[in-house]
Amino acid sequence: MFVLKNAWAALGRVKWRTALIALLALLVSFSAAVDLAVIRADDTANNETYQSQKATAVIRPTAQTKAKRDGADSSYTDKYLTWEKYSTYATAAQSNSVTFDYTLATSVPVRESKSLQAIAAKSDTSEDKTGGNLTLQAFYTLDAAKINDYGYYKVVKGKHLSYKTQSDGVLISQALADKNNLKVGDKVTVGNPSKASETYTFTVRGIYEYDSDVPEGNGSDAKYAKDNRENVIYTTYINFAKNGLDTTEATGWGVPNLNIVFSLANPSTYNKFVRLVKKAKLDTKTYEITSPSLTAYKKSIEPLDSAASSARIVLLAMTIVGGIALLALIVWAAVGGRRDEIGMAMITGVTKGRLGWQFMLETFMMTVPGWIIGLGAGALLAKPIGTAWAGGQAVTITSASVWNVIWYGLGACLVLGIVAFARVACFNLNQLFEERSEVTA
Repeated sequence: MFVLKNAWAALGRVKWRTALIALLALLVSFSAAVDLAVIRADDTANNETYQSQKATAVIRPTAQTKAKRDGADSSYTDKYLTWEKYSTYATAAQSNSVTFDYTLATSVPVRESKSLQAIAAKSDTSEDKTGGNLTLQAFYTLDAAKINDYGYYKVVKGKHLSYKTQSDGVLISQALADKNNLKVGDKVTVGNPSKASETYTFTVRGIYEYDSDVPEGNGSDAKYAKDNRENVIYTTYINFAKNGLDTTEATGWGVPNLNIVFSLANPSTYNKFVRLVKKAKLDTKTYEITSPSLTAYKKSIEPLDSAASSARIVLLAMTIVGGIALLALIVWAAVGGRRDEIGMAMITGVTKGRLGWQFMLETFMMTVPGWIIGLGAGALLAKPIGTAWAGGQAVTITSASVWNVIWYGLGACLVLGIVAFARVACFNLNQLFEERSEVTA
């Protein structure tokens, strides 16, 4: 009781310092709780959650290959992968116990008509050279449409495509509909890219608008009209194939740009698939294998990655700066103006152990409550603060993070208490008497 009373009395001697120590302990523990919650959420997102993602895989021309493409030179279609090549890669994967589902997207340029005129581009030329000023893009399933090369779109009028039933329905852009005064239910005609006399008539099933960024070269910057994504007509693979456009006998721009999308169980299976396809003699100078789903997932957690990067810096800075500041204040509290106090206590029979315990208790009384309050506040506020910090990505504090803050906090408080105890342990009472003798003489 004597030790507790003295320790309490000592705290009131320099109230602002006591309050500052408690505040620092609170801030450090609060920051640690929130920072660790964000860091652990990011670790989970990039490890356990990432590994649980289903992975799509596509084999497409590399950026260097696409850079050489000239929309008015049909020889580029030699770079298109055929059903035969895809079969080779699929067989290589299946023969090594890699199972997958698949869907596909395929397209050809198509010629405009009186009923459907394309939005002009800056370098338009004869459709005999480009295959057409419009692009007919077909999807086998909704999953294929979700990873559309031109970006995400939403139907704003009419209905979405029906992938399981045969129809002549297509989707056109709002910009294209406005240019041609078209509405849902109207008929439009387009021409074959290689045979201008061969035409196809479709019904406008819906009108769409994009709700994603414009890929480079597919907007108003498109060299040819068919590359402007507003000139893309979307339909189903059933409709595409019914009109004879999925053919191995076509030439020039009539060769369909086939894009098979493989669906794999997880990233590990995707990595194995990549190795096997490359081993099956994929020309990696011309083509690359990517995972649109994993790329999209990584992009979705970029705000969390950024927040976690900042949290690591803040955690380190708060730990170092706060730790040094607390150490300096505790040393000041144990040393500043307390020489005579220690000496008189020892002269009156107080042992170093008892006095050292008093100094340790003072330190604990200044740091532990602040640390506990900071941890409690951090645990309660880690979710709203961390989630807002991570741009809406879910952040919650885990029991592991709480225990980390508890154990490291207790360890830090104990070290500071030992520092205070060391002040008493290292006190030389004889030196006090020697200095008094010199003053008397």
